[in-house]
Amino acid sequence: MDENELVIKCQQGDMEAYEALFGSYFSKAVRYAFLITGRSDLAEDIVQEALIECYKDIKSLKSPEKFKSWFYRILVRTSWRVKAKEKRNVSMDELKGSEYRGLNSNLDNDLDRLVETRESSRLIKDVLQKLSLPLRTTVVLHYYNDLSIKEISQVLKWFHGTVKSRLYNARKIIHKELVKEGYVSDGKECGTNA
Repeated sequence: MDENELVIKCQQGDMEAYEALFGSYFSKAVRYAFLITGRSDLAEDIVQEALIECYKDIKSLKSPEKFKSWFYRILVRTSWRVKAKEKRNVSMDELKGSEYRGLNSNLDNDLDRLVETRESSRLIKDVLQKLSLPLRTTVVLHYYNDLSIKEISQVLKWFHGTVKSRLYNARKIIHKELVKEGYVSDGKECGTNA
């Protein structure tokens, strides 16, 4: 059964379809929420809250093919609200390095190679936390949740150019931090600090 059929069945009250549909999004949703907040306990709460909202409002979704954007819009809104309430800065040490291997080659070949080591994964996590919430959200949706520019534009209700600009600015900041830490040179050569 494809996603559109699952959405329609969910709208008709089919719990098995609901479990199948949201089961396919659950791990990426938790990873997204974790990357935004830096805390696994908050990430799980955010996803649960987003899933409850989706369950209650899925009948209002007019186009089943727009489910992915609709779901991520709810997840982003919930994550930003929770993040805004957080007053303290919490370490991300509980994250296992393997969870960050999802950064694909679209970012930079150097960054892709850096993600292969636990030490550099920690650096990427720390750099992500230095990004503003809009930049971090854009990077996480694109590189960790595999959303296209068009999908991110739909989720965040931004122009395509805004999404591209934010990805570009985030890549510049990440590269600058990697240069500062000695992982890459200004000529974009990957260092070997593993």
